[in-house]
Amino acid sequence: MSVHLVLHALQTLPPSNVNRDDLGNPKTAVYGGVPRARVSSQSWKRAMREHFTTAGLIPAQDLAVRTRHGISLLAAALHTLRPGLGEQEAATIAEKILIAATGASPDTAARRPDTAAPATREILFLGRRQVDRLAHLAAEATDDITAYLKTKANVTALKQAVMSKDAVDIALFGRMVAADQDLSLDAAVQVAHALAVHRTPVETDYFTAVDDFTTDSGASMIGRADFVAPTLYRHAVLTGPDLAANLTDYADAMTLEQVTAAFIRSFAEAVPSGKITSYAHTTRPTVLIATVTGTPVNHAEAFETPVATTEGGHLPAAAARLAQHIAATGTAYGDPTARSWLLSTQPQDTEPLNATATSVPTLTALADTAAAELALRTSAVREPA
Repeated sequence: MSVHLVLHALQTLPPSNVNRDDLGNPKTAVYGGVPRARVSSQSWKRAMREHFTTAGLIPAQDLAVRTRHGISLLAAALHTLRPGLGEQEAATIAEKILIAATGASPDTAARRPDTAAPATREILFLGRRQVDRLAHLAAEATDDITAYLKTKANVTALKQAVMSKDAVDIALFGRMVAADQDLSLDAAVQVAHALAVHRTPVETDYFTAVDDFTTDSGASMIGRADFVAPTLYRHAVLTGPDLAANLTDYADAMTLEQVTAAFIRSFAEAVPSGKITSYAHTTRPTVLIATVTGTPVNHAEAFETPVATTEGGHLPAAAARLAQHIAATGTAYGDPTARSWLLSTQPQDTEPLNATATSVPTLTALADTAAAELALRTSAVREPA
């Protein structure tokens, strides 16, 4: 039996467009036969990855970067180790090293204006420590890169450097490398698309711009922008043994418990930044539930029939619906070893949830307590019989 940290949240956004489709409109989904606002898992995962750095939750060196400019990153790291190399020479060596390590192909027509290194056709997810390891190996090959790459043991060392399991966000969210499946890594985290608990009309903002240097009463430009204002149900699962396995080579600043706590905080605090200067839509979940269990369950089914209100405010009804679904699912399929903690910023509106979890006063308390429980039970699961 495995062990999982399961997160559930109810979070209300003001008028916003945090995640757009190909036409620039808010993403939606039809669920329960009615249209709902939707925020893709990819959008929220990117916000969480960025939040690790901006909030100082995880050291930058322990994270990865997703980019087509891995060659220029490697060239810069190589130049630090071998400052006597010219810019073009460092770029040429870095290109050959990264291609040998990942199977990616260079795109000589695409490069950053501040570097001699080409981009890659594929976008790569590279741990910063992986780039450093490649740079040290590349530094050994500066005399004759062609001869270096003819030796099978050297190419194997390059691939092993990229396969090292020590980048926290790769360990959490996984990596897919089409050019070399050996470099792919299954994620330890599942993130659901956030879905509105109610029917969500897409509204239109008609706006104008006025020329500051004219005296005309009319607008110099007019436009339209669509937006939504949803109360969302959010869900994610972190599998403890999978995270531990994905961090096999990680022995630096943080323990499994600390990484888990950072993940919980990022889930709660990160918000996708789409059109944020137009809407200033940053909010926090009104309800956050963390459960450590052997049987993770997504409770979106609680809202298959959309929450409706005639007096305003979807939160009280959504909290009651969620509490009912948690209780019913727990009775029918539940794990008797599960432990849950609840953080609510509006306890008067979410009182039915009190029976489903132990209330805690702060995000720190919830993150630290749930992370400690997951780490303890993960250790027990991973110990040999």
